[in-house]
Amino acid sequence: MSELTKLNGTAVRTTGTYHRAVEQASGPSLAEVELVVIIRGSMANRSFRQLLSQVPVRVEVAKGTRTEEYFASLENVQVTSHGSGESAVYRYDLTLRETPASAARRTAERAANRMPVATVASVFAPPHPQELDDDDPSVPLDLSRVTVAADSTVWATALNQLKAPPGTRVAAPEPPLEPLELAGIEAILVNLRVDAMIGLLESKGLLARAEIEQHFMTLVESRFVAEATPVVGEKAAKRAERDLLG
Repeated sequence: MSELTKLNGTAVRTTGTYHRAVEQASGPSLAEVELVVIIRGSMANRSFRQLLSQVPVRVEVAKGTRTEEYFASLENVQVTSHGSGESAVYRYDLTLRETPASAARRTAERAANRMPVATVASVFAPPHPQELDDDDPSVPLDLSRVTVAADSTVWATALNQLKAPPGTRVAAPEPPLEPLELAGIEAILVNLRVDAMIGLLESKGLLARAEIEQHFMTLVESRFVAEATPVVGEKAAKRAERDLLG
């Protein structure tokens, strides 16, 4: 069953995940995870390799009902591929091990979260000599009756941001496309490019579309199952072949 793991903030669908803890001679144990990732298409493969080049890798991985986040080094990478060009399929076997600095930080955060939280005494403002109707819009707001539970500089910054014109506010950057989305986009572009080439060659009388379709079915018979099995499994590949061949 596939899962979603975030690497450097980008969601990556994995087909295999294995967790372990690596003990150190001194200091807290290090989290380690093995991931199996399937990438389709050369464009998605280039994007994934660039993603892994950003070290240390920020890992956000699901463990049961919670998500564990830490910074890790890339301990091992094994890549196998099938096919060529845009139809190629890449399998990545990755081992990511938490850095000692990240383990120390997480241990300190857990210890801090276990510390008892001091109880803040409630502060009541003295009653105002004149009772005002809060629902009456004509009554001016008395700021002396408002209590703030935060640093005044925080509120000042928030008010300045609210008063700033919309054009001056910085928009949040869009997240990068996921590898599966890139693979789907590239597959559609390849299909459109191939169809354009066939149409052009047919219009010039160099090739007949019927001959291309016949050669395509020959390739399906000879290569489809072998190249599709690493991606979808042998059972699904053979079923797809039967549907294609009619």
